[in-house]
Parts: sequence; C-alpha cells; structure tokens
Amino acid sequence: MVFLRDRGEFTKFQILLKIMQSQPHVRQKDIADELGITIQAVSKRLKGLIRSGMVEVGSESANYRLTPNGLDKLLGDIATLEKYVVRIKNYLKNERLWPAIAAQPIKEGDEVGLMMKEGVLYAVASNYPDVEAFGRAVIDANPGEDVGLRDSRGQVKLNRGRILLVKLPNIKQGGSRSVDLEKVRKLYEEFKPDRIGVIGTVGRAVLNKLNLKADLEFGVTRAVALTALRGLNVFVLAVGRMVNKVIEEIGNISAKHVVDITYTVEDVRTR
Repeated sequence: MVFLRDRGEFTKFQILLKIMQSQPHVRQKDIADELGITIQAVSKRLKGLIRSGMVEVGSESANYRLTPNGLDKLLGDIATLEKYVVRIKNYLKNERLWPAIAAQPIKEGDEVGLMMKEGVLYAVASNYPDVEAFGRAVIDANPGEDVGLRDSRGQVKLNRGRILLVKLPNIKQGGSRSVDLEKVRKLYEEFKPDRIGVIGTVGRAVLNKLNLKADLEFGVTRAVALTALRGLNVFVLAVGRMVNKVIEEIGNISAKHVVDITYTVEDVRTR
C-alpha cells in the first residue's frame, strides 16, 4: 500500500487517473486545479512519469497519454485500493458488536433474542415470547454480565415512553413557594414515572418538599427524549422557558429517529 502511505506516490496515482479520464487533451493546470496542488508540482511529477515510461507526451504541451506501462501501474494501484477498501469493510462488519445484558447463561456462538426492558437491552432465549430481533454471542456470559453480539437482525420491540412536563414558576414568580405541591404529588402518583428529571433550582426545591429524588439532572433536555425513546415514562420539572427547550429537543429526537414521542404539559403555578 505504498501509494497510499507516500504522498508523492498517491499524487502520481491521481495524475495517472486524471490522464486516463481526459487523454489526450490534458492540461497541467486542469490537473493542478483538481488535485489542489501547484502547476510546478504537476510538471515535476509528469516529468518523472515520462522518464519512467508511464506517460508519453505528444507534439503539443497539453497532449498526454498513458503508455501500456502506465495503464498497468494505474490498474494495479486501483486493484490494491479495492482490496484495501474490502478489507476495511470486512473489519468494520466483523468488529461491530452490539452490547447487551445476558438474562441467562450464554455460550459463544449462541443465537439469542433481543428485548428492551426498563431502557436496557437484554439478551434472552431465541424462542422468548414476542422477540423479533436476534443476534449471535461472541463470548460466554453469565446472567447479569455484558455480552457482545454480532450478525444482528430484526427489530427490537419497543413501546415508546411518555413524557409529563410539569411547568413551574421561575424565581421571580415565587419559585417553589408558588407551586401547587398537592397537584404535583397527584400528577406524579397518577403518572407513575420510571424516571424523574429536573431542570433548575426551583425544580430541585419542589422535589425536596415532596421528598422525591431526581434520576436525570444534567443534560436533561436531551436525556428526557432519549429516555422516552427507550420506552420509559419520564416526569420532568422545569420552569417555563426550559419547558420549551425540552419540547424542542423532543421534536429533534423524534425527527431524527422517525418516531412520535408523546408529551403532556401541566402548569402547577398557583399564581
């Protein structure tokens, strides 16, 4: 793979390719413009290719052709490049592993089913009820251990989570003192969230008063949408303007993954 490691050799390859594409009328300026190098550099490389018998020049300065030796060199380099690309593709294909948690003892080479539970991907028996996605283990694993999977196929069944956005007053509006805490408690108990997210000091104060703890405290605007994407219901406390940012990110994630993440906004301000 010398012509890829050596910049000069790769430039020769590019010049030979350009001549083959445009011969016999090839101007040094056209080659220089396409390769992003100077005309002087092109001229130097062309002289070397002519001396080595790979390029011949006609009576005009813009009349270049590949010789049989030049064509053989070009085709050889192209073949080498193709082999290199194939090798890289195979490497990526072979090395791309999907991690999951083993739900049972797994042996290397076993085909397993894939299911999502509480936002975590699990490897289960291939005949597990309703499993529609599968992979093959690349290592032994005990229950609870991580296991790498390849040759994945199918679609992991996933119920989209819901998001309940609790709109709080900002500090100028009274902060946590202007929150209907009973309403927040009722919303929480009825929604039965899998995760609680909080943005800002007012939200933390409200959780303190309700003796609740947040699961998501940092990078929440994005984390909320991604958590719902994995099938978990999320209860989020945020002041007004941050509610809008969460909604915007929900839209971004929904569009990116071509899904419909549903959300509801509840205003718990008392004034």
